[in-house]
Amino acid sequence: MKKSLLFWVLTVFATVTMAQTNLKPGYVITNSGDTIRGNIDFRTNDKLSKQCDFWANGGNVKTTYKPGDIEGFRFGHNGKYFVTRRLNVTGEPELYFAEFMVHGKMNLYCIVHNSDEYYFFEREDGEMAELTKRSSAYSSVGSFAIQEAKDHLQEKREQFGKVKSLLQKSWKAVEGVDDNNMSRKKLVNVVRDYHNDVCTDAGKCMVYEYNETSDKFKMHFKVLAGFASYLTEESINQNYSDENYPCGVFEIGIGGEVELERIMKGLSAELAIIYSPKYKSEQEFVATEMPPLGDVSSTIEKSILAFSLGVLKRWGTGNIQPLIRGGLYVGMDLGAKETDMVRPPYASSYYPHDYDLGSYSNHFGFYFGAGVQMPIGKQFVRLHGDLYKSVDITDMVKLGVTAEFGF
Repeated sequence: MKKSLLFWVLTVFATVTMAQTNLKPGYVITNSGDTIRGNIDFRTNDKLSKQCDFWANGGNVKTTYKPGDIEGFRFGHNGKYFVTRRLNVTGEPELYFAEFMVHGKMNLYCIVHNSDEYYFFEREDGEMAELTKRSSAYSSVGSFAIQEAKDHLQEKREQFGKVKSLLQKSWKAVEGVDDNNMSRKKLVNVVRDYHNDVCTDAGKCMVYEYNETSDKFKMHFKVLAGFASYLTEESINQNYSDENYPCGVFEIGIGGEVELERIMKGLSAELAIIYSPKYKSEQEFVATEMPPLGDVSSTIEKSILAFSLGVLKRWGTGNIQPLIRGGLYVGMDLGAKETDMVRPPYASSYYPHDYDLGSYSNHFGFYFGAGVQMPIGKQFVRLHGDLYKSVDITDMVKLGVTAEFGF
């Protein structure tokens, strides 16, 4: 029953989140040359090469265009530009929405397919050459992976030869083709060099040029402050290994965040560094098994430096946006020490025992939380509560409330 309920919850969550859109202003160009303005779902380059989800201005009905249905589409504010082209990516020529990287005497297109990037150089006379930037992962294993790597190397040699032949009117462009750098920016610069050498008229030969900022992820920096309660906590090498030292601490920190809106609306990857300057827990108990035996007043003091890496998902665009977050957590004890005041059986006085527990990375686990975000212009304020749980011998459980300011 519990497994069925969990599966149902995860299914609903995945359906709701994937159904969300990431709308950006833009326009489509019909096959008759007309321009229709509206909003386009801004997704990954892989998805955009296969379809365009469009909402015309003044309407709330989505129209999904496939390559060939329209001449192309473009995002506003000098954004990404895609046109219908029949190109050979998988072995047979097919229609794609190819991203226009450069439009001029030498066109440059890009198609992303299964994480591989396919670049097509098209000279004004229609002659074309291709460069393929393969992902680092191979689809095969063992000896098949070795053969696949050899095939890719041979493919690269042949492709670079054809591209350099196509660019032969510009020696600078030929020299710029480098298999160690096949970034979008580099290849656009190569085609720009070609135009600078072959363009003889006074006009501008390059009609359109890719704007690299259109592909950049939006980043935020943030400062954090909060309070956390360690419900269960054991320090490595503590003298009374079976004792628990709960404690409340104040926390401060800094972090960074990268928006992943093109993968999922409201999704971000986050990294934070959190510092607890003063952890002090005092416990009283009777030691009957672990020496020194007797009545014990034990104190553990330390600072804690922690790192968290995870993802955050928020919903809505209003003044209050609910969110959930989760990921991995690593904590490090700094300057940990234990002071035990022990009164042995039948004694009337307490005797001090001091222990240097050292600095150890003694928390490794996960965290999960929920909260709200309030946008303030380009900045934001967040408040969230989180549960932290270690998966090592310290058996740490921590509840925290954190406020963030991002900019």
